[in-house]
Amino acid sequence: MSELKRYKQLKEQINALDQKLKRVEQDRNRMAGEVFAGGVTLNEQLNERNQPLALVSPEASGTAVPVLPQLSGAGVLNTVGPEQTARVYNSQQYRDLLNSSRRFKEDDFAIGEKFRKNEMARQNDMAKRRQRIMTQATLLQQGQLGAQSMAQQSMGNIGSVLASTPTYQ
Repeated sequence: MSELKRYKQLKEQINALDQKLKRVEQDRNRMAGEVFAGGVTLNEQLNERNQPLALVSPEASGTAVPVLPQLSGAGVLNTVGPEQTARVYNSQQYRDLLNSSRRFKEDDFAIGEKFRKNEMARQNDMAKRRQRIMTQATLLQQGQLGAQSMAQQSMGNIGSVLASTPTYQ
């Protein structure tokens, strides 16, 4: 009988510890929820990100001086303390900046190729335009020379016709 009683007591203690563990986890989630009040969002790579709303960057304005917070030993060890939250936020921001700079570097080649392609097409169009203008100028010059030659021939023909025409008296 005492073993049955001991078993019931252990079972009650286990249930009490289980309830206590659930309450502690709820409190921890509530505290983390207060720090990360923005909830979970998705970034460009569709990775889930916690967005802390309580953090405001002091470097946001041009005249701001970065604030150096006082570090406490308990704050550093506290998993939801301001120091740890700032470290998480800064590491996420750093990772985002690295990813965006990698994407920009990849895009640099495509943008440069597009620019060089457009520049080459523009240069080709200008070369074609210059060639067409030069051809038109050459044809115009040949036409002028032809007109001068025809005018000289017609003047010569007029002179020979007048010279060969008999005059009646």
